[in-house]
Amino acid sequence: KDVVEKGFDRMKNNLDLGRLRVHSNHKAWNKTFVGFLALILLSKIHYTMVQEKLYCKMTMKELILTLSKLRIQEIKGVRILFPLTKLQKTIFKAFGAKEPS
Repeated sequence: KDVVEKGFDRMKNNLDLGRLRVHSNHKAWNKTFVGFLALILLSKIHYTMVQEKLYCKMTMKELILTLSKLRIQEIKGVRILFPLTKLQKTIFKAFGAKEPS
């Protein structure tokens, strides 16, 4: 019961799905489905952060903000990734993802 309540709380507050504010049933279903997928992703992120003890270093919001700072620039068809910070490398390692090159 607690897990379900926390899930709905995340949907309502973090994903801004408190009120759907749509005019058709079709759009309401679409928005709910996308919210459901986002909730699955957030739950997986939360689980990994707990398992890897990342909450000692950052909040989930800080983790997402840190990853949103990744930058790739394309110059004459060549993709250049800005160097990863130490924290970004820690996140990639915790999630078992290969560091981009």
